[in-house]
Amino acid sequence: MLLFLLVVTGCQNRNTMNGPLYKGRPLTIGVIGDEPVVRESNITFKPLTLEELEKNPTKLSSQFDAVFITKDYFRKASEPQYTKVYKTAAIPFIFIKLDKLLAAYTVEQLSYDDVPDAFNLMFASAVYQAPGADEPNLWGFGLYNDVENETNVKTTYSTIFSSIESKRIGK
Repeated sequence: MLLFLLVVTGCQNRNTMNGPLYKGRPLTIGVIGDEPVVRESNITFKPLTLEELEKNPTKLSSQFDAVFITKDYFRKASEPQYTKVYKTAAIPFIFIKLDKLLAAYTVEQLSYDDVPDAFNLMFASAVYQAPGADEPNLWGFGLYNDVENETNVKTTYSTIFSSIESKRIGK
């Protein structure tokens, strides 16, 4: 019995990584969709709609450090008017469990249906266009060993928060 428990415990540890908490400055993140469950107490999530994004994109950077967009809103979020927002808001937009390539959100002429499925699914994909930059910066966040479990998801969120902070120096 003891040997069985050691083997099972050893297998589980290879697929789970409990990484460090984000301990940077407090962040305020707009969320279009469901608010994630995270370990950090210095993160504030505020509900947001796509329509609110469109109203005044340049004001978003004074209200939020980033915006999370979840699966139920991917298709609508790829419409051309939102592509303009991603380019002018000067904050990172993070798509949680995105199933398409980021081109659906960075190229106005492409719709969600025009873009191929993502060939290597990341847990989250991000787009950030710095003020004055000609092109957006694109990057992704994977789960440890590509295993989705509570510990790996929360560790990945901590990594996302660190990345957001690095993009928002000086806010």
